[in-house]
Amino acid sequence: MYTKFKKASTLASLIFLTMFSNPNNAELGDPVKTNPINYKPHWLVIHSTNHYDGESDDLVTAGMGFTALSKMIQEIKYVDPANPTTQELRRAKLNRFIDIKTGEGILFGFRIKDLTPLFDGKIAGTEILATIKGENVGLLLQVPIDFNKKNPCIVVVPASDSDGLYNAKDIQIRGLWGLKHNCAVVYNDKGTGNGIYDITNDQGFTIDGKVAKDNLLFKPIIENKQEFIKNNPYRYAIKELHSKQNPEAKWPTYLFNSINFALYELNELFPAPNKLNFRESNTLILLYGAQEGGAAVLRTTELDLRGKINGVVAVNPQIQPRLAKAVPENAIETQSFHSLPDYSTYGALYIPCAIPAIKPNSSDNFVPDASKYLFSQNRCNALKQAKLLPTGTSKEALKKLQDYGWKPETYTQLPYFYLNESISFPYKYISAYGRYDVKENMCDFSVASTQQEPYYNYGEVHPLKEVNFAEIWALSKSHLPIWANNDATVIDLVENKDLTSPRREWYSSSVVENQIDYGTKGAICLREKAKDPRVIKGLEEVLATGNLHKTKTFIVHGRNNVKQLIDNTSRPYVVLNKAVEGQDSQLRYIEVENASYLDGKTPFDNILLPIDYYGEDAMEWLWANLTQQTTLPESQIIRTKIRGGISGRAPQATAENLVPISQIPDKNNLIKIDNGKILDK
Repeated sequence: MYTKFKKASTLASLIFLTMFSNPNNAELGDPVKTNPINYKPHWLVIHSTNHYDGESDDLVTAGMGFTALSKMIQEIKYVDPANPTTQELRRAKLNRFIDIKTGEGILFGFRIKDLTPLFDGKIAGTEILATIKGENVGLLLQVPIDFNKKNPCIVVVPASDSDGLYNAKDIQIRGLWGLKHNCAVVYNDKGTGNGIYDITNDQGFTIDGKVAKDNLLFKPIIENKQEFIKNNPYRYAIKELHSKQNPEAKWPTYLFNSINFALYELNELFPAPNKLNFRESNTLILLYGAQEGGAAVLRTTELDLRGKINGVVAVNPQIQPRLAKAVPENAIETQSFHSLPDYSTYGALYIPCAIPAIKPNSSDNFVPDASKYLFSQNRCNALKQAKLLPTGTSKEALKKLQDYGWKPETYTQLPYFYLNESISFPYKYISAYGRYDVKENMCDFSVASTQQEPYYNYGEVHPLKEVNFAEIWALSKSHLPIWANNDATVIDLVENKDLTSPRREWYSSSVVENQIDYGTKGAICLREKAKDPRVIKGLEEVLATGNLHKTKTFIVHGRNNVKQLIDNTSRPYVVLNKAVEGQDSQLRYIEVENASYLDGKTPFDNILLPIDYYGEDAMEWLWANLTQQTTLPESQIIRTKIRGGISGRAPQATAENLVPISQIPDKNNLIKIDNGKILDK
């Protein structure tokens, strides 16, 4: 198991070179030369195959190693910033500060105790980059040097949120778990990641992050393009928003493609005469996803009629259950349930106004980023004028949010959440579901490059200056805005009809000139678009059935999640699954106190714990059950203990904080479902 990775790097390199010295493996994409019965899927396009020695480069840290990443964000210097190499870009994407005070590196993820002077977490192996033809969906397969050929396993990891391949947390937490268990890991960008197209300069990104004009992840057809550019300079099209394909509807297909891709390549890497060593029937297939990736693994399992999938873990899934007729009408969950377009547009409308009413955390009298909301009352006034907030007060706005599903324990995250995702969170779903074209500028929003200077910044539309377009692929962290630094964005949604000039909605005046109200009119418009028939039609295409076909599944969700609200995602899904599968259900639901979609780093280190600890814990339980027939734990609430202290200076997380999943939980922590209701204490 994991101890196999502790070999000296030089020895690993020698074994690695020996393993791939067979001349029949020289052209891994050619099934005729390796195994004539291993047919290459007709939709599969192989772009590159790289072998990493575990010294100069590796599968999970791009050669940086755990020690460096656990100290600070590494400085990435491009030899030519206008034309970075693929390896430079890959390293930049995997450059993530691993804060061991959260418990990562000690209780989950990399383990410091397993590291040696000769092994710093760098894992040798093969990495194959591919796409799905026609769809331009990114696939990435990693096969560790110690892949278990006798008892093969594949871990499928769809990208978190809307990110693409090489998402650092996907690789260094979810993918790392698979590699440590000697499994192949296959990643999938779900048709959403890094498909950014520069309309003005007719350029975008290839699957490996290079700037080009053709063979791009996304290149829209724009009629009268020059006229559009003249009226809308420095604008961009984003695949998820503007492809008019609603990629979320195809996530299960893409994940099944991932499995077939992985099996094909494993048979190419380790061929056997006249037979296939790796098949669905003899390979353990596990799905492990977070946020949107969590929704993807659940919906894929719902369509797994042939039983390909052996086990699933979904962390904070952004799942949208189809509740009609399946759950009793008197169920609490159905009464309070709101669809994602519904609750996300509601939040975008009222959060900026509600900020002043949020009470600070009692331990340090602090609400992160609340001080940046200087114009909250302007938003409140605009909502009152629009007859959406009778008293026009922040207290009233906060009460509205509570009534719609935001729990008081999530309030201190609201300023941070809105600052970092703002109107783009609901916008991407509504644009995708409604299949809006980039030229439609839905609700008078468009995607543009914005001011990058940290001082005297008003979010105006400007050409790229401080950052090259070529660097944006690595800067993108899964959603708009894309930040140049802590104070300025590179690309974001802008309000085209700001009363002064087009600019980010964070700086936008939509009611009174030069009175910033965070683009109230745009938020109101988006709220109305959520009810548009074309949006509702797209939403219908992605609703979940709840039928997991008796597949062993864990859903792990943070109770304090301010983004994937539990009463609108996991809780109603669990209820739906029980209604559909009844006693046959193999779903375990783990709800974690003091956890959100955030990872417990500053500024929430003193009040939040990393949910990824519990995703990994669930995977360990699943693995033990499937390989050693241990009994799975019951659905339960995890009563955690926050680290406490002052924001930015919380003490080290220990096992007292991150309480593990219990095989036999205390009766007061059990979660049960009765008559369409979740019963807990």
